[in-house]
Amino acid sequence: MKRNILIVIIISIVFIGCCNVKQKNDLQNVVNLNSSEYKLLLNPSYFDDYNIGFEEYWSIIKEVAAEQDIPIIESENPLKPSHKNIGFFDTKDMDLRKNGYMLRRKIKFSNGVPKSQVEFSLKFRSINPEIANTADVKIGDGFTPKHDEIELESDIVYYSVANGDLETTFSIQNIIELENNPQMKIGEFAKIYPVLATLDIDLDEELKLVANNEPVEFMVRPGKLDFGDGLYGRMDMTIWFVELGGKQISIPEFSFDHPFYKDKKYDNDAMERCTSYINKLEEKYPDWVVPGKLKAVYLFDFMKQNH
Repeated sequence: MKRNILIVIIISIVFIGCCNVKQKNDLQNVVNLNSSEYKLLLNPSYFDDYNIGFEEYWSIIKEVAAEQDIPIIESENPLKPSHKNIGFFDTKDMDLRKNGYMLRRKIKFSNGVPKSQVEFSLKFRSINPEIANTADVKIGDGFTPKHDEIELESDIVYYSVANGDLETTFSIQNIIELENNPQMKIGEFAKIYPVLATLDIDLDEELKLVANNEPVEFMVRPGKLDFGDGLYGRMDMTIWFVELGGKQISIPEFSFDHPFYKDKKYDNDAMERCTSYINKLEEKYPDWVVPGKLKAVYLFDFMKQNH
């Protein structure tokens, strides 16, 4: 009897392990998944001068790619930075966050001067792709979304703070560009995103910057990784500068993303090169890597700890 129980336990462990591997790596079979982004948080001590940090990590990216026989299609100006301010807004009790939603504002800069247009997005995020895919982020009448389609995306954080392994979340979002900043109340944004009027939040509730801070972002887009079979990973290196608790911190990140297509599945070799590339970066230069989480989570975690 004990022997049978032991066999059942071993089989269960193997089955669970296989399921976890499949959940982490078999994203091609997630229904309606449009794209995946693979994220690696970097050590801020190497980015005291972020331009030097970008340049040095770009050399690492190319070195490891060459060792893995992964060609790189380099951008014309691979290390030319763009500049944005990124703000997240919620009520004082974090009601949007409690309902799975996140309201983000981007202000883009040109030569140090903010552009006139303001970009807002409403994003719904879940660890369950089916829940994320059925969430409502539709734009209301009288407003024009930036993109024609709402797409399901996965974010894969490597060396997660939560579990030390991969952490995958799924999201959809709808983006809109406005000439002027609306009044920061739930009711005003419910006109743009009608779902907000259904969340049992007072329409007069004010929306405030999460952590009372608007991170400053610098980003470079150095090119694409060619994993084979038409699978190209578009690379970003970003750094956020944000003040939390009176302390200025920086959050650098390397990431790449790629689309999925309804009528195509990438071959196993291409997907293996894609899903293992960040591990190869960490194995080669572990000092450059820190435990990871989504950059926005730094702000929300700070709010939770100080609420």
